[in-house]
Amino acid sequence: MTRSRIPKSVGLALLCILALLPGSSDARLWIGAQIGANFAANTDVDVNEGGTLTTFQSVKVEPSVIGGLTLGYDFVREGFLGYNWPDWMKYFSFATDFTFNRFDMREQFVTTVREGEVEMRFFPTRNSGDEPTGTRVEGTMAVWSLLFIGKYGFFPDSDVPFGRLQPYVAVGPGIMFSSLQGKFMGENLGSDSSVDIALITEAGVRYMALKNVSLDVAFRYRFGSPKYSYQVEGEPLTVKLDANQFTALFRAAYHF
Repeated sequence: MTRSRIPKSVGLALLCILALLPGSSDARLWIGAQIGANFAANTDVDVNEGGTLTTFQSVKVEPSVIGGLTLGYDFVREGFLGYNWPDWMKYFSFATDFTFNRFDMREQFVTTVREGEVEMRFFPTRNSGDEPTGTRVEGTMAVWSLLFIGKYGFFPDSDVPFGRLQPYVAVGPGIMFSSLQGKFMGENLGSDSSVDIALITEAGVRYMALKNVSLDVAFRYRFGSPKYSYQVEGEPLTVKLDANQFTALFRAAYHF
């Protein structure tokens, strides 16, 4: 079996196993897996070398695959960990999840601003000959999210009294763990990491395929502003950027 087929096979097998497990008709604790496509908006990359700031403008970030796990709870009286919540709280949920994706930037020709001078240079280097060097910047983004969810149910039945089709919106903070390595300003800087606060919003639709198995399609936006610090011959060099990321997600979850 090829490597690319392994995640699909494992996910299908997991979904089949979960579907066969017993569950309550109004289950409220859920755990699942998610996968999707992640796109980042063009971003300005600020490189501060010894107090001199060079801004690479509108740097393109490569699309990437994103994956992760999710754990959530619906505020209702039924199901595992059910509690005597007020009836109106059935329209709300809480979830926490963890996602991981690449954040890479290929070499590209961009506008730079350095000490007021505007030039066209290759990112991530600033070579005087304006020739490509084949370098690239490689990064990773791992985000732990805390989401507060509002939802509404349509098409209720005996198995899913709240409704099989559940559009929802979610918002909350997150912690972004990221790393970046590459060759900036002609110097191979190695790798550095950053931990930052992130903002996450999401809109999606959940479909209860079975009374204890749900399938979600969602669109997520994340924002974080990481900063990385390096040393070049004893002098500090910092790299700062804004990470505006847009994600299309597919999620499958089992409800207890």
